[in-house]
Amino acid sequence: MGEMEDDTFYRKDKYSYSDQSTSYLHVQSLRDFPTEKLSGEVVLVRLDSSLICGKLGPCSSSLERALLTIKYLCKARAKVVIATSWDTVQSDNRVIESVGSFAEYLSSLLHVQVIPVDGEPGLTSFKQEEWAQNSIILFENLVNFRGEVANCKDFSQKLASGATIFVNDSFSLSHKILASTVGITCFCYASLGGFHFEEELMQLIKITDTTRRPYIAIIGGSNFLRKAPALQMLTSLCDGLFFVGKLSFQIMNGLGMTVPSRFIERSAVKEVLQIIQVARDRNIPIYYPTDLWCLKNDGSETLGVISSTGQLAGWTPVDIGPSTLEKISSIIPSYEKILWIGPTNYNLTETFSVGGTQLGEIMEKASSDSCDVVLVGSAACKAIERKTDSSSQYAEFQNATVVWEFLKGRILPGIAALDKCYPYRIPWSTVFFEPTLPLVVDIGSGNGLFLFQMAKSCESSNFLGLEMNEKLVIRCLQGMTSDEKRNLYFVSTNATSTFRSIVSSYPGRLTLVTIQCPNPDFNKEQNRWRMVRRMLVEAVVDLLHTNGQVYLQSDVESVLLVMKEQFLSYSKGQLVIDGVSGHQIDNPFGVVSDWERHVLARGAPMYRTMLKKV
Repeated sequence: MGEMEDDTFYRKDKYSYSDQSTSYLHVQSLRDFPTEKLSGEVVLVRLDSSLICGKLGPCSSSLERALLTIKYLCKARAKVVIATSWDTVQSDNRVIESVGSFAEYLSSLLHVQVIPVDGEPGLTSFKQEEWAQNSIILFENLVNFRGEVANCKDFSQKLASGATIFVNDSFSLSHKILASTVGITCFCYASLGGFHFEEELMQLIKITDTTRRPYIAIIGGSNFLRKAPALQMLTSLCDGLFFVGKLSFQIMNGLGMTVPSRFIERSAVKEVLQIIQVARDRNIPIYYPTDLWCLKNDGSETLGVISSTGQLAGWTPVDIGPSTLEKISSIIPSYEKILWIGPTNYNLTETFSVGGTQLGEIMEKASSDSCDVVLVGSAACKAIERKTDSSSQYAEFQNATVVWEFLKGRILPGIAALDKCYPYRIPWSTVFFEPTLPLVVDIGSGNGLFLFQMAKSCESSNFLGLEMNEKLVIRCLQGMTSDEKRNLYFVSTNATSTFRSIVSSYPGRLTLVTIQCPNPDFNKEQNRWRMVRRMLVEAVVDLLHTNGQVYLQSDVESVLLVMKEQFLSYSKGQLVIDGVSGHQIDNPFGVVSDWERHVLARGAPMYRTMLKKV
């Protein structure tokens, strides 16, 4: 996370202009998780087996990152469990057929003993004495269990049994809702992205980054209607579009050219015209093939090059032709960034892929000329010759579905399920007049009444409100007058998972954390304490200064009791009750929250406790 310029911070946070549809992409990574908290914990890693034995063979850089995730956990003295799924595939002339043979293969890659566990995944039936020091457990192939694809709650719970931390390193499954990527997160106190997952997510976000311009997308494949939302996104982002494959016929038809009826998607005509209109409004060029390699339909397997606007009767298009490739080669030097997504051929097979191969050579030259190149899909990735000295020049996504779903603006469940971090480093010197004063944080600050009063009555401290409801935060920020001492600020965030990433950069001491009536769902009181989880408690305790305090209150005694027990339990002796042990102590601040005032006005009691770090 980089330090933001002042104006950028206020635009994105103070006035809440940040894109809420992509805020879920800022996940908590293994890299930023405290290493000391991994020691002795059972960590379940969701491994992407396609990195080891995919159709394109082992993917070296991605595989190295995935293996690094496991090695990093082992070095941190975590107890590692691997869950994955694989087909019967060939890798280095070895057939991976069983959990035993896969475990043996993983052992050779990790140089650590990998113990296979047959049967339904889970540690309940595993004998702990068999878990040798520095060894790793591999569960049975998840393909064999219906509960995986169904995201079955019971299966997810069994899968997570015994594990406290989940690390997802299977980015290629982000578009799916699986027990091993989504359901399992409900049963682990921390859900993180592994090193491979983190890198892939960063590259995915960069696809929509238009910092380097001009930016062109070369778009292939078929099914225009299904991809229309993604194509609309690319039309609004890019400075040029080059359609190939069956998609190009739809564009050509929309531009008024003669296209054989058998190649036209009648159901997509409206969407095609919309994209053409947006491109015209933005004054960006749309390119299409000028010629095609075609196969004669007489069974002779005769190939010929025919103009894309010529007579195609009796011929079947198979790939883009030499003139089209020359056109692409001539315009590519004008662009600083290239996205190639989808195959160039028309029958979507690899029996004839001259166009794709030659386009790969064009991409390789563009990359060597310092152009950013993003390859999406197996056709694009395979077209690039892998060289040791050039493999890092491309961002590659072998699974195109994840990228298409992302470009459609859809939430990717495998990403959304992970814990979140705050995406920006707050410029404290801008937010507060004196950024080194003691800090008070109110988690779930609501309408801010409590903090507004506290900030006025105690100018020797800074006050920070963390609240999920963005509308309330905007209201609070707008209510801060310019003549105030600037010792008060509000941030829209889910503090349960982002508290550490926000507060850890504060230059002063954290002296007080308050949680007052969390998640007030008035009809379902039992839901109120869900905010307080182990991850939040550990973050508060780690960052709280010695003798710092945690103030908890609720109008429901059972809610307060659960919160108190969680803080005392997860603090591992670092927090003790400060003062009397009862739950009806007086308000120590002389300042009440809005809900507290409402409860007291109707004559009902408030339940409170104060904890102190020792």
